[in-house]
Amino acid sequence: MRGGGGFVGIHSATDSFRGSRAYLEMLNGEFLHHPEHHEFKVTIRRTADGMGQDLIARMGDFSIYDEMYHLQNFDPEACTVLAETQWQGRQMPMAYVRAYGAGRVAYVALGHTAQAWRHPEFKKLALRAIRWSTGVDAPDRTIRCGLLGYGPAFNMGKGHAGWINETPGMRTVAMCDASPARVEAARQELPDLAGYYADVDDMLAMSDLDLVVNILPHNLHAPMTLRCLAAGKHVVLEKPFSITVDEANAMIDAARSRNLMLSLFHNRRWDGDYLTIRDLIDRGLIGDIFHIECGQGSFSHPGFWWRSDKAISGGVMHDWGAHFLDWILNLVPAKVAQVTGDFQKRVWNAVTNEDHGQAYIRFENGVTADYWISSIAAISRPKWLILGTKGAITADWKDEIRLVSFTSGVRQDSTVKVTLPGYGSVQYYRNVADHLLLGEELLVKPEQARRVIGVIDAAQRSAQLGRSVAPAAGCE
Repeated sequence: MRGGGGFVGIHSATDSFRGSRAYLEMLNGEFLHHPEHHEFKVTIRRTADGMGQDLIARMGDFSIYDEMYHLQNFDPEACTVLAETQWQGRQMPMAYVRAYGAGRVAYVALGHTAQAWRHPEFKKLALRAIRWSTGVDAPDRTIRCGLLGYGPAFNMGKGHAGWINETPGMRTVAMCDASPARVEAARQELPDLAGYYADVDDMLAMSDLDLVVNILPHNLHAPMTLRCLAAGKHVVLEKPFSITVDEANAMIDAARSRNLMLSLFHNRRWDGDYLTIRDLIDRGLIGDIFHIECGQGSFSHPGFWWRSDKAISGGVMHDWGAHFLDWILNLVPAKVAQVTGDFQKRVWNAVTNEDHGQAYIRFENGVTADYWISSIAAISRPKWLILGTKGAITADWKDEIRLVSFTSGVRQDSTVKVTLPGYGSVQYYRNVADHLLLGEELLVKPEQARRVIGVIDAAQRSAQLGRSVAPAAGCE
C-alpha cells in the first residue's frame, strides 16, 4: 500500500484482522460498537481542497436504514471525511479517504443491511471509492447543453436551464426556438448564454455543444432528436419518448450507431411519494405485489392547446401516462404479456384527444396493473392502490400514504408521511452527468422509455381490435 496500492474498506473492514495493528493503522479506525439497526441521515461534507471529492460529486444528503458503526482509534486529522452522521451530539464518520504513503485508502462505514446495498447513494460511494483508490480521477470538463424549444407552457425551458446549471459538471450554453418572442424571452431570462437561435441547424453547428434537451411538442420529439443525434449530440428528451414504437426504435438505433447517450426526462422517478412507496415494498411490508391500480381523473375541459390535439400529442395517454406507466413498469420486475385498452370520446368534442383512456396490463409473472386517465370522471379513484400478499398501499395526491400490513401476524393500519422532495429534476440531471463524466449507469435508459410507448401502442391497438394484444417486439 505504501508503494502506491489502493484499498477500499466497506463496513466490517474495521472489524477485520483485529490482530494486525498495521492494518488498523492504515485504515485509521477500529470498530467499537453499534446501536440497533435504524434509519439515519447521512450528511455529505465537501471541502474546497480536500482529497477524494470525486467520490461525492453531485451527491446530496440522504437517509439510509443500516447498522451505524461507531469507531475507536479514529483520527479525523489523518483523513478527509466525506460523509458523516450524528449520534448523541457527536459526529460519526460514514465515509472517508486518506493517503497512505503513495497509496490511497477509502473506507465506507455503511453496508450491513440489504436495504443499504440497494441504496443508490451507498452504491455510488462504494463504486467511486474503488475508482478513486486505483488512481483514476474524474475528468475536469463540463457538459455543454442546448435547449431545443422554449415554449411558455410551464416555462419548461427556463426550468431545464436551471436544473442543468444546478448540476456540477453541466452548463446551459444555448437555446433555440422558432418563435422570435420566445427567443427574446430567453434573452431576458437566461442572459448569459453563448447562443440564441431560431434555426436548430445553427445551434447544432456549435462546436462547443455536447447535449441537446428536446422540449418540443410530442410530434417533434422523434424527427428533431434524429437530427440532433445525426449532428453528434447527446439527447435528453422531455416525455413522452415518442408517439409511435417505430419512432422509438429509430431513435435508439441512431444513438447506438453513433455511441451517443439518449435518455428520457423521467424525473418523476424521484417523486417523494413514489420513492416512499418503493421503500415500503422493498422492505417486504406488503409481501409480493399482485395488482396495481393508478391514475388520475376529473370532470373538466382539457383546454384548447396542442396537448389536446391528438395529431400533435399522440393521445390522452402520452402526457401523464408516460409517468404513470413508467412507475408501473419499474415496480413490476417482469415482462408485459398482454394489454387491454379502452378509449372513450363522449363529451369534449371540440378537441381531438380522447376524453378517457385505460390500459389493463398483464405481466408474465401474473401481476396485473390498471392505469386510467380521464377528463370525464366526476368522481376519481385514488392515485395509487397496490395490493400485495401481505398487505396493501393506497395514496392520493397528498404527502401521506396509507399502509395496511399483516407481516407481523396481526393487522397494522398506519399512515406513512412522505418526507422526501416531490420533484426529481436535479436528481435526474445528476445521473446524466455521472453517466457522461464518470461512466456510471444511466438510470433512465431509452429501452425503458420505449416500453412505455409500447404499452400505449398496445392499448390503442387493443381498443381498435376489441381484444387483448401483446406489446411490440422490444417493448415487453
